[in-house]
Amino acid sequence: MTLTSKATLIVASTMLFSIIAGLLAREFILNPHLLKIEHAADTRDIRRFEQAVERYRENLEGRIKRIFSAAGLLQTLEGQVNWSPIMLKMARIGGYEELDYFILANDSGSQFTVHAGQLLDDVNTLPSNAAIEQLLDTVTAQLSSRHGSTTSGLLLSPEDGPLVYAAGRANWSTDKLPATYIAVRRMNTEMIAGLGERLGLTVSAISHQESQQQRQRQQVELGQRSDHDTLFSLLKNADGEVVLHMRFDTAPRAFDDEIFSPTITASLGFAAMAWAIVLELMRRYIVQPIEQLSLTMRRIRQSSNYGERLTYPARDELGKLVDECNELLTHVADHTRQLEVYSYKDALTGIGNRRLFQERLDFQWRLARRKAMSLSAVVFDLDYFKQYNDRYGHDGGDTVLREFAQIMEEVFTRDTDVVCRTGGEEFIVLLLDTDIENAQRLAERTLEKLRIRAIPHAASPQRSYVSVSAGLAHLIPQHDDTPETLIRQADRSLYRAKQLGRDQLVVHDTVANQPS
Repeated sequence: MTLTSKATLIVASTMLFSIIAGLLAREFILNPHLLKIEHAADTRDIRRFEQAVERYRENLEGRIKRIFSAAGLLQTLEGQVNWSPIMLKMARIGGYEELDYFILANDSGSQFTVHAGQLLDDVNTLPSNAAIEQLLDTVTAQLSSRHGSTTSGLLLSPEDGPLVYAAGRANWSTDKLPATYIAVRRMNTEMIAGLGERLGLTVSAISHQESQQQRQRQQVELGQRSDHDTLFSLLKNADGEVVLHMRFDTAPRAFDDEIFSPTITASLGFAAMAWAIVLELMRRYIVQPIEQLSLTMRRIRQSSNYGERLTYPARDELGKLVDECNELLTHVADHTRQLEVYSYKDALTGIGNRRLFQERLDFQWRLARRKAMSLSAVVFDLDYFKQYNDRYGHDGGDTVLREFAQIMEEVFTRDTDVVCRTGGEEFIVLLLDTDIENAQRLAERTLEKLRIRAIPHAASPQRSYVSVSAGLAHLIPQHDDTPETLIRQADRSLYRAKQLGRDQLVVHDTVANQPS
């Protein structure tokens, strides 16, 4: 099945499943979740309003603190300025703005005067003495005797309704000034609506009876949105006492909870048409280019031609993927070349390794047998190399290995010469189409060059310098011969060189079939 057919089948089955699952999920999962989100938003709005009332209370108390701070400064100027009238003026200024009334009283609250604030008009009159005495009792209990002590809070007065107040107490050096100052704002409909308007909310203050009746009629609890998009809440003071009942008129519900609403039906039809268009565009601009790129990648893989590049005209995401694939092909090509080099080189000395030697031996053996050419093998083994490592350390031993590899490259310079390190201190050379005399001469020159370098070897039991033993085998491959025959003969010659005292070359005698 093609990618287009799969996509069409997937889209068709997905749409059918989505319609059924979507309607069920909408009814039993989405709508309850949206209701939960809606309730959380409504709760945040209620909390925002409560915080606005709290900030108003704190600001009102801050005004009281600033009055007493300025009063403390004026009191220090006693004797230099008549500060008593100024203090009364400050009290009036501080208490007048945005207040219904303020109260000046003595320390115990038994003597007081009430002054109208900015918000008091003909409709809103000054409170009764009973309301003022209740307020004075509440404030006096909260204030300490310390100069500049302040307090604030919310209060439900049976006489004057819900109030927000701030108060302060001072210890003046004269008894002509009131010791207690109380600023009061009635939490009426105007104040509640004004605070709500600043927050983008529609809030109104209602009575306890109104709140109960409306909630019963709409069958909702406190904090629960009704079908008429209203919320009911309580405002409490620090003691947990209910001060005010509020109603929030919220924005209409933002989602439709009908199963087959016109919006859902139109959306499903539009989705079907949109998916059909998407499938065609996907087939034309994604599936077909991917198929072409896939064919190109298959050709590259089969041919191992990592130098070939993918082509795609657009500069979209697929184009970026093609660019990355081309970068990857370049990376693979570079690493392939490096691996080919590293897999045939000895990491320490830089000459060929055992793998290269084995492949070149097989190739040159077949060539020599087919062309009836001679093939020589010279095996070298550094004398007493373990003792050298023990005495001079492995770093010193590595240096000797590299120097000997350098000598071999200086001696065996033909393109057909194969110079390899096949073991720890063992080296081997393959010489194609070289007579035995020339092979012997090159091997002897290698030994002599190492002697000339005179690398100290204090741990050697025979000589004071580093030496090497060598075994040479030479033959023209015959039908019954194998490459192992040549290497075995060279190894026997090397073994004979070590028996004869090392630091010498032994040539295998093909006539007597023994080293000479």
